[in-house]
Amino acid sequence: MTVPTDQQALLTLDDIVVRFGGVVALDGVHLDVRPGEVHGVIGPNGAGKTTLFNVACGFVPPTEGRIHFAGKDVTGWKPHDLVDHGVARSLQGLGLFDRLSVEDNVLIGADRHARTGFFSSLLSAPRATRDEAALKERAVEVLDRLEIADLGGRVVGSLPYPLRKRVALARALVAEPRILLLDEPASGLSETEMTELGDIILDLSREVSVLLVEHHMDLVMRVCGRLTVLDFGRVIAGGTPEEIKANPVVLEAYLGAEVEDAPTRTPGDAQASGTTKGAGRA
Repeated sequence: MTVPTDQQALLTLDDIVVRFGGVVALDGVHLDVRPGEVHGVIGPNGAGKTTLFNVACGFVPPTEGRIHFAGKDVTGWKPHDLVDHGVARSLQGLGLFDRLSVEDNVLIGADRHARTGFFSSLLSAPRATRDEAALKERAVEVLDRLEIADLGGRVVGSLPYPLRKRVALARALVAEPRILLLDEPASGLSETEMTELGDIILDLSREVSVLLVEHHMDLVMRVCGRLTVLDFGRVIAGGTPEEIKANPVVLEAYLGAEVEDAPTRTPGDAQASGTTKGAGRA
């Protein structure tokens, strides 16, 4: 198998530096996500994972360095600009509207496809109604893919947390992104739910690139093609899951002995089950 080069990357974070006052949160970080790839970012608390994710989302502008997406320099772009160009994100905080239905929450994610905004459609603006049917059809398709189509009419606030996480994922996917940024998607999930999440990520990776920030090592090792390991804002290792598992620096600093038994799988193993273990400080 030929390994793509950086020039073929969909998203590249190049020599990213982020300073908050006198604190250096990221120091010369390079990361690239290739088409059809699940790229994982791991590291202990305080390593800079969340800051890196926020840079990729457009929430935090880099102090130094450049961001390229699909061959275009997008450094300094705001989150909504990135979403309009095919970058979707699902955050730990979910950001759902608890009093709206599942379908309405997902339709908000489809807003970039509409000629007028979703909120205008709630007010029955004439132009908005013309594409409402198409947007609803797309929303139903995504909900069905995530096996929650039967919940479309339910109020989000009435759902248990794992199902709300699926709604948040559906809202990101309905915009038909080219890359999906996932921040700790396995948090709060049971072992069975995490296995189902892994299946979903592997299925999605056939169509969408994924940048995954996660600390559950079984999930990371199962779904990721490559990993970037951070420590105190620096990259200390990068490579395939097999290479990371064999890296003595990573084993000592992050993963511990448990990673040696963590299963490594490819998209063809999407239906295989997995176990959930901690990963030292990761």
